[in-house]
Amino acid sequence: MNGEITRRPARFSAALSLFAVALSVSLVNTGASTGTFVAVVGLVLAIEGAHRFRTGQRLLGAAGLLVGVLVATGGAGLAVSSATGQSQLIESGLGLFGLLCLGLGVLPLRGAGSRGLSKLGCASVLLAVVAGGLFQTADAVALLVACAALVVSWDAAENSIAVGEQLGREAKTWTVEMAHFGGTALVGGVAVGTGLVVRDLGTPGLPLHAIAFMLVALVFLTLALHD
Repeated sequence: MNGEITRRPARFSAALSLFAVALSVSLVNTGASTGTFVAVVGLVLAIEGAHRFRTGQRLLGAAGLLVGVLVATGGAGLAVSSATGQSQLIESGLGLFGLLCLGLGVLPLRGAGSRGLSKLGCASVLLAVVAGGLFQTADAVALLVACAALVVSWDAAENSIAVGEQLGREAKTWTVEMAHFGGTALVGGVAVGTGLVVRDLGTPGLPLHAIAFMLVALVFLTLALHD
């Protein structure tokens, strides 16, 4: 044992991050949910396959890369084909671009991950959520939950990269990662509940575009408070 640490993002938090952002995209555009989750699976297979190929496992890596690209392409095509209008096409495009950037950020081909790519991916998905409110293709509950899932995804991505930098990918940290993810998800759930109560008590006729801008404010507040 040479004591060398592989400082790559922790797999568990990376997977949770991708699952949460796929959930966010699916809530805004329910017709694209199946294609979105299939695209996530394909993206993971492709990136892991490319990494294995680069590190010397040529046959396994090439197979994973090929299957992953085919699955991801099929999932993306399914998501896009489910769009019934220009608004849903825009939402699907923003969501898929965000998934790709986030995947490359938390499952890098080399290096310790990219916070820039993960933030770019979450920002793209945020635009998809906002578009859902502006185009009124999703109701208020779906928008609130999608926004909470997005914040949870971004936090999990940050945690994945941080754990990898500090402890390395081989460390047994899944219990700590799960506790962190659960705490963030709980806070997100409370935020959604509070938003629904405020909506029902204060302005029951609040239009969706107003909710969309409220979501933007919520996300930027979360980013500002993040350490």
